[in-house]
Amino acid sequence: MELKAEQVLKVGEYEFPLDRLYYRGRNAHIWVKREGEAVLLGIDAFLAESAGYLNYISVTAEELTRGEAFANIESAKFVSKLYSPVSGRVVEVNSEVMENPRLVNQSPYEAWIVKVKPRSEAELGHEELLGESEAIAAWIEEEIARLEEE
Repeated sequence: MELKAEQVLKVGEYEFPLDRLYYRGRNAHIWVKREGEAVLLGIDAFLAESAGYLNYISVTAEELTRGEAFANIESAKFVSKLYSPVSGRVVEVNSEVMENPRLVNQSPYEAWIVKVKPRSEAELGHEELLGESEAIAAWIEEEIARLEEE
């Protein structure tokens, strides 16, 4: 699905489709896209680029708690946990991404990791989920500055 330019926020070299929310929680950079009564979770372009080519992704939880680890990722220069932006139950794991994690690097907004049934609608309304372009841009600009300092 190709989005129009006005549906994508560009911050530096990174793009952020505005048809989803972005989790700025603990070492996050996870996007959340509604799909019926469930949501898809994936890695945003900032994390995909920062991590380098992913060699491994594993989902470590079936029941998710917001702010808690639900998966591990590894690249040649990066090992990290992914933290869930929502509480709920994993209803599907993207087996294509598990078999070929570099799909995330190639197309971070199409290569989702898990589909989750949130515990409640309130899970999609907390302050660490950003949907407004101004808030997303300010957050990513802070993250770019932090990365440049390291």
